[in-house]
Formats: sequence, structure tokens, C-alpha cells
Amino acid sequence: MPIRLLRLAGLLGLAGLALASCSPGAAPSSKEQTAERSPSFFYRMTADFILKETGEPIRFDYVVGCGGVTFSNRGTTPTAFITHHPMIMFEPVGDGHVLGLVTIDMCESWKWEPIKHGPDKGKSRIPVDLRPLAIWIDDVNDLSFGWGYKTDDAYDSPLAKIEFVEASVTKTDEAAWQAWRKKAEADYEQVGALPGPWGYNYTHEPFEYQIEANQRGAGFGIVDPVCVAEARIALGAEDIEAALKESDVKQDRFLVFDNPGFLPVRAVSQRYEAKHEVKLSAYSSDFYFLGTLSKNGGGHILPIRGGEEAGYRYRDVFPLMPRSRTMHGLKAPTNVYRRAIDTSPERLGFGACSSESHPVDVLDKLPFFTRIDGAEPFDPHAAQSTHEFYVGDKLAGRDPNWKSQDANVVIDRNGHIYLPEL
Repeated sequence: MPIRLLRLAGLLGLAGLALASCSPGAAPSSKEQTAERSPSFFYRMTADFILKETGEPIRFDYVVGCGGVTFSNRGTTPTAFITHHPMIMFEPVGDGHVLGLVTIDMCESWKWEPIKHGPDKGKSRIPVDLRPLAIWIDDVNDLSFGWGYKTDDAYDSPLAKIEFVEASVTKTDEAAWQAWRKKAEADYEQVGALPGPWGYNYTHEPFEYQIEANQRGAGFGIVDPVCVAEARIALGAEDIEAALKESDVKQDRFLVFDNPGFLPVRAVSQRYEAKHEVKLSAYSSDFYFLGTLSKNGGGHILPIRGGEEAGYRYRDVFPLMPRSRTMHGLKAPTNVYRRAIDTSPERLGFGACSSESHPVDVLDKLPFFTRIDGAEPFDPHAAQSTHEFYVGDKLAGRDPNWKSQDANVVIDRNGHIYLPEL
């Protein structure tokens, strides 16, 4: 399950954060060069939760630095790849548990500006009920899997461990950043597999630190901050059949595709749009780190292309479980591998947040952080095995994305379509 981030490993270190300016600057002299710059934009991220079991308050309060790297381009202006640090923070809570908080990305200036066009002109893009993605991790010694609270439904679930109180993002300066880092380091106590006082930035960290941090505790790595899930949209069985009537597809209950570009998916989408005047793309966003979905339309930074029509329309969301959780306890290669969408009612609203380092998830390759002489992939012959994809406890078909473990598109002739929820 790849982290969908720019792969600029080593540019952003914990000990000495080297960030490119968020605003244009002098370009390197050669098109082969890149320029690293000191941080030039900062904001404070706060979020408050309550641990349901004990009433314990959980407080996040840290300063984020914006930057990245600038590449010079022959004949054009420099290209800047901007990111933020930290991407995720962790707090130990309760009896050996952890709560992760995925940082809202506020590095681009337009996110701080009022909306310029449309019915919401003049309105702030930052809602009063901003709610960053929280990740519940059961074991402080194993940060490799957690449950992401992606919608209101997760907080309403009987399985919910936390209550959300409030969150905010506010502009600040370098002095506040330096002060936070100094205090966080002084107050930090190493507990379990926690990665350190200043959070974690995945592949932006120096490679040696990635190795060390991901081998702590159980040694299966650190959760992906995207938390993969599937959005379930009700279409109606009759409409699906009408849309598929002209398609040369099997008459099985489920049709599984590795992307939305296939003709049957387009036919169903067009049918839905004609009937409801809403595109299915309104239920599938490709924006990351902007917050979570709430039924009132808030919870997240309003994207530049608008709200609901840009993929932020509220929907039912279910976690897409990786192989390591679907086939929990598997110790040896097998002829059949499975992944599943967990459609149990109590998991409504959650995403599955998993690291890239479980051997059964990588399957026919070595986990990225493996450093054992003579180590072998979990199953080097996995390509010859059968790979199944389930919707709940129902076999939907062959898993076309078994290698990457990305989400699939699933048409259920009983009246639903499942879309990738990132």
C-alpha cells in the first residue's frame, strides 16, 4: 500500500530540518541542480480528543514547517515540490495505546485565503469544525496498523475509542517552531515504538533513520497516513443492470476492476449522473491531508475546485483490509491469498491504516526495511497463486491490484458501487 507522497528521501531530517522556501526564490544555476532552503513558513496544529474509556483528555499542539526542494528548469521558472513536517504525530494514551494525528497540509497560500468564486465567495476555506484524520493504534509497541476515523460514522460507532472535541490551524513563525522543537525534545519520553519527539515524515526522513524507526518494537513499520478504504454508493439494482446491458461482461453478482476507466464502470457512472445530476467522482477525492468528512459538509479544508463536487460529498466508507489483516496469522506461503472490504456495520466510517513492512503484504518482494542477510520474500512465486477480493464475506472475484494492494472498483449488481477512498 504505497504512501502517496513525493519521494524526496533524506531532505527533511529530524535533527536538522532543511526545507525549501514556500515562496519563489533564486533558482540553481544548472538544470541538474536542486536547492534546499531553511523553513520560511510555519503554522500551529492543535487537536483535542477524549479517550472514551477513561475520560482522559488527549491534546496535540505542535508547529509545522513548510518546504521541500526546488528544481531548476531550462527555459522555465523553477519547480518547487512543497511538503510539511511532521506529517504525523503520535501520543501514547490509556493502557499502552497510541493515537496518531495526520497533519492538515496548510503549506499552499490559497488554503489561507477566502474563497474567491461561487456561492461560498468570501467564506474561509478553513471550517470551524476542522477535523484532522485520527488513527487509533492498539499497541504502542506495534505502530504498523491502526484504524483511521475518516467520517462522522467512525466516531458514532460502538467500536469508537475516542471522541473528537476540536482542532485548529493558525499561522505562526520560526521562533514558535524552534521553541516547540526544544520543548518537545526536553519533554519526550521514549515509549514503545514511538518514532521521536517531532513526529514522523515517512520517506522524507533520512534513510538510516527510516530503517531504525521502522524496526522499533514489533518491527513492522509505521502506519500509512492515507488509511485506505472503499466508498459505497447506492445506485439501485435496476439502474446497474440497465447500464451494463450493452456491456460485454459476465453476469456474476460482482465485477471487480483495478481502475475506474473500464467501460462498465463508465456506463454505470453515466447512468448515475443522468439520473441524479451528480458525477460519481463527487464521491472519490484524490486530495490528501485536508481533513475528514462530516455530514454537515465541514471537517476539511475546502479544496480549490470546490467542495462536494471535488470529491467531498458524504458517503458510506468501509476499511479495505490488507492481506496481513484479512489472513491474520498466516505464516507460510499458500495457493490462495485474500483481501477484503470490511462491510460490518460497526466499521462504517473507518479506514485501514497499514505500514508497508508486513511480509505477507509485500508478498513477492522483501519488505523495504528488511536488513537480514539471506532474507527471502514471503512468497517469491505469488504471481502463480490465486488472488481473491472479498466484499464482506462474499467472494467478489479476482484481485487485480494484489501487488500494490490499492483499492479496486467493485460493481455489485445488488445495487452498489465501491470506489477507492484514500
